[in-house]
Amino acid sequence: MDFVVPLKDVSVPEKKQAKFECTITKDVSKVMWYRGDDIITPDQKYDIIDDGKKHMLIINCCEFEDEDEYTIAVLGKTSTARLTVEGIRLKFISPIKDQTVKEGETARFELGLSHENIPVTWYKNDVKIHPSRTVVTHVDGKKHVLEMKEVTLDDTCQIKAEAKGIPSMANLTVIEGDAYFTVKLQDFTAVEKDDVILDCELNKDVEVMWYHNEAEIKPSKMVAIKAEGKRRALVIKKVGDKDKGQYVCDCGTDKTTAKLHIEARHIKVIRPMYGAEVFEGETARFEVELSEDDIHGQWKLNGEVLSPSADVEIVEDGPKHTLVLYNCKVPLTGEVLFTAANAKCSANLKVKEIPVSFITPLTDVHVYEKDEAKFELEISREPKNFRWLKGTQELSTDDKFELQVEGKRHTLIIKSARYEDEAKYMFEAEDKRTSGKLFIKGIRLEFIRPIKDVTVKERETAEFSVELSHEKIPVVWYKNDVRLHPSKVVHMSEDRKVHTLAFKEVTIDDTSMIKVEAMGKTSEAMLTVLEGDLYFTVKLQNYTAVEKDEVMLSCELSKAAGEVRWFKDGNEIFPSKNILIQSDGKKRMLVIKRTAKSSKGEYTCDCGTDKTTANLNIEGNTCGDLAPPPDPGQDCRIRPRPPPFAETPPFSAIFPPSLCSVFSYSLFVMFVT
Repeated sequence: MDFVVPLKDVSVPEKKQAKFECTITKDVSKVMWYRGDDIITPDQKYDIIDDGKKHMLIINCCEFEDEDEYTIAVLGKTSTARLTVEGIRLKFISPIKDQTVKEGETARFELGLSHENIPVTWYKNDVKIHPSRTVVTHVDGKKHVLEMKEVTLDDTCQIKAEAKGIPSMANLTVIEGDAYFTVKLQDFTAVEKDDVILDCELNKDVEVMWYHNEAEIKPSKMVAIKAEGKRRALVIKKVGDKDKGQYVCDCGTDKTTAKLHIEARHIKVIRPMYGAEVFEGETARFEVELSEDDIHGQWKLNGEVLSPSADVEIVEDGPKHTLVLYNCKVPLTGEVLFTAANAKCSANLKVKEIPVSFITPLTDVHVYEKDEAKFELEISREPKNFRWLKGTQELSTDDKFELQVEGKRHTLIIKSARYEDEAKYMFEAEDKRTSGKLFIKGIRLEFIRPIKDVTVKERETAEFSVELSHEKIPVVWYKNDVRLHPSKVVHMSEDRKVHTLAFKEVTIDDTSMIKVEAMGKTSEAMLTVLEGDLYFTVKLQNYTAVEKDEVMLSCELSKAAGEVRWFKDGNEIFPSKNILIQSDGKKRMLVIKRTAKSSKGEYTCDCGTDKTTANLNIEGNTCGDLAPPPDPGQDCRIRPRPPPFAETPPFSAIFPPSLCSVFSYSLFVMFVT
C-alpha cells in the first residue's frame, strides 16, 4: 500500500474552509488523522470523508490557532502537510490607559496598533463617539488618538477603542478643578445715559467680587450686581463719563476683565444686516457695517444678550461687526438685534427642520422560530408622526409586538416569532418610509436558566427547575442516566418555558446526578441529600391476634444507630418475662410472647424526632368444640408470625375469626395425618 496522491500544504483565508485530500493504492477499512500528535475525531470543527481510495479531512471556519501540521496514517504509512491561515493578525502594541484630569482640561487617549490603515471606533460608556467641537480623533499611521476637550465632571466614564472586534478599555476620571470663567467679560462701547450690562459665566456657582479701576464696586441705586446660577452680571444704569474704564470680575481663582467705553458720537449703520434662512444644524451669519470703527456693539437674539460660546462667534473687525451662529436649532427662530452706541440694526433668523431621512434603514431579518425578531432603524431627527406597519396593518404595542423609541432610534420587537409572522414590515415617518422582510427559520433551543445543584436534608423536597428559550418543548428527566417517570414521590410540571422536577421525601440513597434533556441539549446538576433527623422508614402496622398468640410489632428507622422507646396507650413499656424489645440493624421490634385481652391497645414506637403508632386487637380463643391439639401446650390455632417488615397483613386480618378457627383446625388435622 502507498500514497498515489499524498497530502499537500493548504493556505486559506481566515474564517474559510480548508481541505486536505489524498489517494492511496487500495481500499482500507480505517485511516487515522492527526493534528501534530493529537488524534482528530469528527465534530463541528472537523469532517472526515472516506470515499474508497480517496480520503479527505475538512477543517471548518479556520482560525489562526488552527495552523499546524496534519497527518494521515494508513497501514503504517503516513503523509503530512501544513495548514496556513491568511489574514491580519491585529494586536494592540500600546492599549489606552486610564486618565485623571481636572474639569476644563483636555483628556487624551492614545492607542497603538500592530498594523496601519485599521479603522478604530471609539465608545463612551458603550455609546459610539462622534467628532465635535470638543471631541477630536487623530490617526497617525498605527497610532490612533482621542482628545476630549474642556471636560466636565459629567464626562467621568469608561472609554473603549475597538479595532476589528478587539477592544481596549480605560477609565476617564474628571476631578473637580478650581473655579474659572467659561464666558469672559466683553469690552463694551456705550452712549451716555444708556444702560450697560457686563456679564460673564463661571464653571461653578461661587462668590465673585467686582472692581472698577481697581476699586471694589458696591451695589447702589445706579449699580446692580446679579447672580443667576453660574452667570454673573454687573448692571450700570444711565452711564456717564465717570463709568468708563476697566471692570474686573474676580472669583478668587480666576478673573476676567473688560473695558467700558462711553461715547457721545452719533453712530450710523452704513450697511445693515440681512435676514437668514437655514436648516437645523446649519450655520447662520449676520454682518453689520458702522460709520465708525473702534465701536463695541452688542448682539441679541429674541431679546437675550449673546456672548461668545461653542455655538456663538462674535467678530469685530474695524467698522464691520459679524455674528456667526453655529448648529442652529428651530427654537432660535426670531429677531437678531445689533446695537452699538446709538446705532441699531435688526433682521430675522428662520431655522427650518431638516427633512426626515433614514441614517440606518430597515433590513431583512432572519430568526429561528419562537426567537425574538428585532427590526431597528435610526432616523435623522424625531419625526412629527410615525407608525409601524405589517403589510397594510398598523401595529401597536401588545402581547405580540413591542414598539420602542430611544432618541432617534426606533425598534420593533416581534416576540416569539412564528411562521405566520413572516411578512414585509414598514416604518413610515412623515412622508418617508423604509421596509424589511421577516424570514423564520427552525427552532434554535437554548437553556435560558439551566438546572443547578441542590442540597437538601432527608425527608425534604428537592426541586430542580430549567427555563428554556421556547415554550411547548418536551423535556426528559434522568436520575443517574435512568429516565424518570411521575410517581408518588416524583413530580414533574411545566409552566410555559419553565420545567420543574420535584423529589419528595428524599433519602440518602437519592443522592445522584440529575439531567434534563430537550431537543438533544442537556443540562446536569447534582442532588446531594444530607443526613437529617432520625425518622421511621417503615411504620408499625395494625394487627389482630388471638389470645395466647405470640405477637411481633416491627418498624424500621432511617439509621441503624437510633434509640427508641415503646409505649402502650401512652405508658412506656419496659422488657419483662412476657415482653421483649429487640433491634436488628435499622429494624426495631416489640415481641409479646403470650397475648391476653389486656394486650389490646395502641402501641407507639418513639425515636425522639419521629414516632409510629398501630393498634393491636385481641380476639377470644375460638377453638370451642374442636378436638384438642395433640400437644397440650399447643394453642388450638395455627398462629401466623408477623412478617419481618409488617408489610404482609396478619393471618387473622385476612380471614374472619370463625373461618380462621375452622381453617386452623383443618390445617392441624392435615398436619397430623
